[in-house]
Formats: sequence, structure tokens, C-alpha cells
Amino acid sequence: MFKKGQAAMEFLMTYGWAILVVLAAIGALAYFGVLDTASMLPERCAFPAGIDCIGKAVVSANDNTIDFVLQNSNGAAITAVAGTATTSDDCANGNSTVCDASAGACTPGSSNISIANNGKVRYRITCDSITAGRFKSDISVQYLDSNTGLTLSASGSIRGKAN
Repeated sequence: MFKKGQAAMEFLMTYGWAILVVLAAIGALAYFGVLDTASMLPERCAFPAGIDCIGKAVVSANDNTIDFVLQNSNGAAITAVAGTATTSDDCANGNSTVCDASAGACTPGSSNISIANNGKVRYRITCDSITAGRFKSDISVQYLDSNTGLTLSASGSIRGKAN
């Protein structure tokens, strides 16, 4: 008499248990770190057209520094101005040093480095503190345009992992 209801109930119970087993398996994988989303984040350094970020940024939690290389694609020479990079999010109160792209190390106090068209310059931003793990920060750098004589600003973002 109630055979139709019993078949439907058994059908739903079978799928219910199967879904429960799948959820338990996903929960176990997440608990043991197999599904670590922080390691899956893409590292990126993005700036607007004209000031291109080359490669990815190197973020050091030990030194509290962010190193990245920018390329001038404006069509004319520009002058990178030191001390004008500002940061937010994971790097509060950051100040910058403009480094010669060919030099191996950044020397504090270097400034006003001229960058030819398609030339590169290295920036080092020193933060108050950077915690290891996921990192994101919005960065604004200022430069002097040789064609117009105006000081312009380019805002970009750095996302990745701080080691």
C-alpha cells in the first residue's frame, strides 16, 4: 500500500548519505591543509599602461621590504622620484627608495634616477611591518615626465605571498 513512498524515501536516503560522505571528505582535506587557498593565490604586480611592472614583486617579511621593477613605456624619458611611493593594506606607512635597475642592491638616499623609454627602475618600499603569508597592497609612485615637466602619479597593486 505505501510502496511508492518507501522507494522515494530510500532513493533520497541513498543520495543523502553519498552527499554527506563527499562533504566529510572535503572537510577532512581542508582540515589537513590539502586545500590551502593561500598557496593557490596568483602573485601579480599590476600598474597602468605606460608604467609596466616587470615580473612579480619580492615581498620579504623578515626585512619588511617590497622590491619590484617598473619599466617606462611612455614613449619618452621620465625621472623616478624617491620617497613618493605610498602603500596601504598590509604595508602601512611605507616609504620608498628608487634604485638603479642595474645595481645589485638598493642604497638609501638615491633619488631622481632618469629612465629612458623602455628603461627599467627598481623600487624598494620599506614598511613598518609585514606579516608572513598572504600579502596585498596598493602602491602609488610618482615620476617627472620629461615632455611636459609635470609630476605624475601611477597607482598599481601588488598581490602575492610574503616570505
